[in-house]
Amino acid sequence: MKQISELQKTLSHFLNWNKARISCLSQILQALFLVRTINLTQIAEAFQGSAKEESSYRRIQRFFKGFSFDMSFIVILVAKLFFFGEKCVLIMDRTNWKWGKTHINILMISIEHFGIGIPIFWTILNKGGTSSAEDRTNIVSRVIKALGTENVEVLLADREFIGESWFRFLIDEKIPFIIRVKQSFLVEGIRDGYQVPIGELVKKLGRKKEIVNHPITLWGHALFASVEYAKGAKEPMIVVSSITFPNPLQLYRWRWGIETLFSCLKSKGFRMEDTHMTDPEKTEKLIFILAIGVCWAYKIGELQVRKIPISIKKHGRKARSVFRVGLNLIRRFLFKNEKSSVELPSILPYLDLLNLGGAL
Repeated sequence: MKQISELQKTLSHFLNWNKARISCLSQILQALFLVRTINLTQIAEAFQGSAKEESSYRRIQRFFKGFSFDMSFIVILVAKLFFFGEKCVLIMDRTNWKWGKTHINILMISIEHFGIGIPIFWTILNKGGTSSAEDRTNIVSRVIKALGTENVEVLLADREFIGESWFRFLIDEKIPFIIRVKQSFLVEGIRDGYQVPIGELVKKLGRKKEIVNHPITLWGHALFASVEYAKGAKEPMIVVSSITFPNPLQLYRWRWGIETLFSCLKSKGFRMEDTHMTDPEKTEKLIFILAIGVCWAYKIGELQVRKIPISIKKHGRKARSVFRVGLNLIRRFLFKNEKSSVELPSILPYLDLLNLGGAL
């Protein structure tokens, strides 16, 4: 039970909760790593102590029903654990699935960190399908309130996240962005005196097969278009940005970090889709727990690969991800309850930001 008491002590520094609620959160987090699913029945089975499984399950139910949280805790956690430099790269994306006839639709913003998105803000949409401009402006406003516009280098998003009012909001708030768009969008600035599809820029590609920072006007907004048609690609990649960037196409590729995050939350990590929760408020709380788990696993993985680098396979890819290194290491420790290749102080107080965060 030592790891539970250590975790409770650390969490109590940041959450103004009573002891019983902190204890339950600690048990859920440890069980999450043991069973690698957010299914609450299996989480209850992995609780430590003498309580019966039914009692543990009811305890978890009361936990999700009764507690509230300030999402800024995750921002504090992320800021302490990870170094993003002077400015951070934000990535917006959406993931969804269905439980029965109910859509579970999550809009999330993460910070790019060496190929993975670190979750900081999310909201549950009360519908299936794409987000609205209002959904996006609300969540971005919360992020900017927590981080400050001056600390954002760029916001990256796929072509689902487009629209005149949405672009106007980002420009008015002085939030730099690089967003992929469809070839069919009509713009000015390619052919004198005419609006033509932005895909016309593909005809102007030279030997480098790319165009960078070509001035255009889209929906009345002065923007910059960049185009790449990679060999073997089914279609060109066209992005627009609110300002010029030295290499916008390369920067846009960092958007994949949030896809990596989603895979850690789902099949490669904690199987988020195993949840039977459909209530939006409870689902937000569930992601709060998963976000702590992702941050913990990735940070432990970073610490470990500094000592023992990840091996490279013959095809040139890493044998495993940093997240998986951390996940496996924590699981081995919890199953064996003993020291492994990472020193005990680096494992148990894994959220001890007062010590760990300052050193890193």
